[in-house]
Amino acid sequence: MKLTSLTPDIYDHLYRDITEFRSTFDLPIRDPLSLDSKADTLHSSLIIEELTELAQAASAAEQADAIVDSVYVLMGRQVHLGAANMEDNPAISYLIDLLLNVADNLNIRFLACWDEIHTSNMSKVCHTEQEFEATRAHYASMGIPLLATETELGIVAKCAADTQLDGKMIRAGKVLKSVKYRPADLTALV
Repeated sequence: MKLTSLTPDIYDHLYRDITEFRSTFDLPIRDPLSLDSKADTLHSSLIIEELTELAQAASAAEQADAIVDSVYVLMGRQVHLGAANMEDNPAISYLIDLLLNVADNLNIRFLACWDEIHTSNMSKVCHTEQEFEATRAHYASMGIPLLATETELGIVAKCAADTQLDGKMIRAGKVLKSVKYRPADLTALV
């Protein structure tokens, strides 16, 4: 199998970022035994959702977001399995390479978009106790109780109990966004 866009340097960049993301949000890293049918179904449903978003994208920014999110999910599986090198799981590396080629064909600067989305994802973390307390107050006003999980990067706010909000179930353990969360802005990058 010859990969045309996914290089070892790009793979290392993606792997490093996803390892940071997964360690911060308490997701499995290098733990293939925890990839049970529930985790497998979650990975599959997430990639299907992202590829569906790509198929339905109405703008270059939406295309870039769906491509990056698809690679985020695929790299999450690589990190979960401990595939530290492209050759460790060539099937997933091949899928990532295909998505990088799609980005290139659409004139999407993949790594710039990746970095923007990764920075946005990492902004879900509360960096101070005051920020966490403001986040707790924000969610309390909606009836959502929070748990705090300390990480190297700060405090992660998680839903403390299954909670209904506007007819939608928020599951216990779901990571919630800090009040200082910054959504990704890809418009200038595509």
